[in-house]
Amino acid sequence: MSQEMRRSGVLAVTSQLYGGRMLNRKILPLLAPLLLVPVPDLYAHCSNASLNGTYAYWSQGFAEVTPDISPAGFVPFGQTGLEVFDGRGHVTSGTLTGSTTNANGGSFRATFTGAYTVKDDCSGTLTLDFGNGDLFHFDLVVQSPSTSIGINTDPGVFPSVYSIHKIATEN
Repeated sequence: MSQEMRRSGVLAVTSQLYGGRMLNRKILPLLAPLLLVPVPDLYAHCSNASLNGTYAYWSQGFAEVTPDISPAGFVPFGQTGLEVFDGRGHVTSGTLTGSTTNANGGSFRATFTGAYTVKDDCSGTLTLDFGNGDLFHFDLVVQSPSTSIGINTDPGVFPSVYSIHKIATEN
């Protein structure tokens, strides 16, 4: 390989492949308009309106129990339910059914309302109010208008990840 070819790298090889003509002089004007094409905005833009409609959710994790129920101090649980987001920062209604091993039996049901905030970067928070003084707090990530995930952030509670999927749009 000649000294000149080593210095000029790919252009020299390309030039040789095309009979010594400078390919870049012909192609550059054709490629230049591509530089003017706007680059798509790949940054996510979310707001409270990103959650609007009825969503089904499920979770599984662990619940703290007394040693008479489990010497380990925790047992597995599963939970599923529905929640309605209004697109303006409110959970207007929600239901849950859970199942675990506890002193009161294995299954439980509850209803709730709540409030949420979704930031521009698609992260957010959710607070659920069970109407009896119990509040539960979550961090959210809106993955798309139809899918979100959440994790319980209350101190002293075993972390549980919630998978949230839209099943209906509110009118």
